[in-house]
Amino acid sequence: MALHTPTLLVVMLLMAAALGVSMALMVRGDRRDPMRHWAAGMGMIVLTMALFGLRGQIDNWWSVVLGNTLLVACFAWFGEGLCVFQQRAPRRLLLWSPVALMGLALGLMQLVPAPEPLRPAMATGAVTLEVLLLMQLMLSRRRQTSGRGQYFVLAGLLLILLALLARLLALASGTTQLGNLMESRPEHTAVLLAGVLTLLLVGLGLVMMTKERTDALNRTLALQDELTGLANRRAVQRLLDQQLALHGRRQAALTLLLIDVDHFKRINDTHGHLSGDVALREIGACLIERLRGQDVVGRWGGEEFIALLPDTGIGGARKLAEQLRRAVEQLQAVSLAGKQMPLTVSIGLHTRVPADEATREEVIAAADGALYQAKQNGRNRIEEA
Repeated sequence: MALHTPTLLVVMLLMAAALGVSMALMVRGDRRDPMRHWAAGMGMIVLTMALFGLRGQIDNWWSVVLGNTLLVACFAWFGEGLCVFQQRAPRRLLLWSPVALMGLALGLMQLVPAPEPLRPAMATGAVTLEVLLLMQLMLSRRRQTSGRGQYFVLAGLLLILLALLARLLALASGTTQLGNLMESRPEHTAVLLAGVLTLLLVGLGLVMMTKERTDALNRTLALQDELTGLANRRAVQRLLDQQLALHGRRQAALTLLLIDVDHFKRINDTHGHLSGDVALREIGACLIERLRGQDVVGRWGGEEFIALLPDTGIGGARKLAEQLRRAVEQLQAVSLAGKQMPLTVSIGLHTRVPADEATREEVIAAADGALYQAKQNGRNRIEEA
């Protein structure tokens, strides 16, 4: 059964317009927002469907040459957006070469008559190549892309790829003469139906991919300090509660270290706040490099860090705290102006043995008291509570 082709064209045009407007409204000020490229791709589809619909009413330079070129260009725009989304360099030569070749070849065919099946075969082949490029981009970063949106996009691309391959096979075998796209024929119906479903799946998938990435980033930022990449205060509090709950059951000691950067205000005043940020990142990296996989280090606030050491008694905790103090003292931190920034830390240490029961607030208060003593006794030292 052949559906009414002009109606399918109108449906596809309206769907692309709705998706394009929706994506355009989601674009942020950032020039590297992938939605900007995907909205442009949807706009290309709208123009393509409009030009195809006017076939026979306007010159073939518009309906055939420009229409088919824009159809290939829409997939190139989607590819550009994917490269931006995946934070990779745009593969413009691969993506846009088929567009340029398509326009050039069709333009020449308008000037020099060519066999009738050649024109639709070239257009179908160019679109097929673009679809394969998009699938390669998707599959190459499949593991790095979170969520299910990518599978909607891949399903849509696979659907249109099968329809395009079937069209190429029919043209190559000579079993069909496609003729004017506005004619309601089974061959046109199949491709346009596949196009409508592809548009729906790809559009929905791209929006889902963006939302899923934003949700994942928000979950990360909720538990991660943006400056140092360490666990933030909320995450440390949650983990400390968990460790205290397990503390008695495991019959093992639990140690808490509060680590404060000495004279940090002087660093900011002397070298600037941005250099102070560099110092904090350097110290955070230094701490995490020297802790065990089971330990947790986070930024407690300002210039204070915190470390949770499960299954660590007082002897091991003293030794590790001293290693951390010396490692920071030996850091070769350099300001943005290229000047050395001598760094030291004071550490407050508190260990809970299995027989002790304590709340999070009591444990932190004990370590904080020890840290205060380290500051009072001259800094760049360790005190215990």
